[in-house]
Amino acid sequence: MADWASMMVDLNFPTSVKRAQGYRLLHLATDQLSDPERVLHLARSSSFSADIVEDILRTNAFSYTLAGDSHMALYPKVSRINHACHPNAFIRFTPSSLAVSVVALRDIQPGEEISITYVPLGKTREERQKGLQKWGFNCTCSLCTASKAEIAASDYRRSKIKDMRQEVMKAVEAWDGTKAVKLTREVLELMRAEDLAPLYASQYEIMARLYWKARDKETGTKYAKMSIDTLVDQGYLEDSPGALPMLLETFDD
Repeated sequence: MADWASMMVDLNFPTSVKRAQGYRLLHLATDQLSDPERVLHLARSSSFSADIVEDILRTNAFSYTLAGDSHMALYPKVSRINHACHPNAFIRFTPSSLAVSVVALRDIQPGEEISITYVPLGKTREERQKGLQKWGFNCTCSLCTASKAEIAASDYRRSKIKDMRQEVMKAVEAWDGTKAVKLTREVLELMRAEDLAPLYASQYEIMARLYWKARDKETGTKYAKMSIDTLVDQGYLEDSPGALPMLLETFDD
């Protein structure tokens, strides 16, 4: 599923104009859309907004970098997709255009609701619920309403992932490749247990760089290919024969 931005607003906009003028410009932009109702009928949940368009933007917009500057990007179709902490799809931004795609993380059954996460993957239940307060709701997905034992086990694994990723970086800085590889393997196992597939690629690349640094280029190349293949499967990269050599070139920098 693809969608294109109906509105793009520079993050510096609110502080660059007076509030009344800002609201006038937002409404002028909305009125010039071919179908303003697609935007005006989106959900509103911001307690900080004094205007309907501002409220819609704060509630529904995604962060988007355009020409090196941070923007709010509003995608009407994607904004209607509900949140789940264990989503079956994710958002992929297209750097060469103002388009986004909704990409399946796994097989989605007929009649199954498509879901994305509104908060970063890998957070504990408490962290997720706190982050979702921006949208004014408590999550009742299967991950958040599991038994206390299941939630505790999941939170433990996610906290371990966070702590161990920091330990990996410390081991790398200390030139302790053996420890860094061991920890990264453990991180990957925990990620698989939590089904955090979108996070695999970065861990494969870390493994590739560690083996490459240790002059085991065969194993390093294997993990680099795994990273590339994962990104291709998830739609972040085109399936190109030049992708792997380009990544390996960066290992010698």
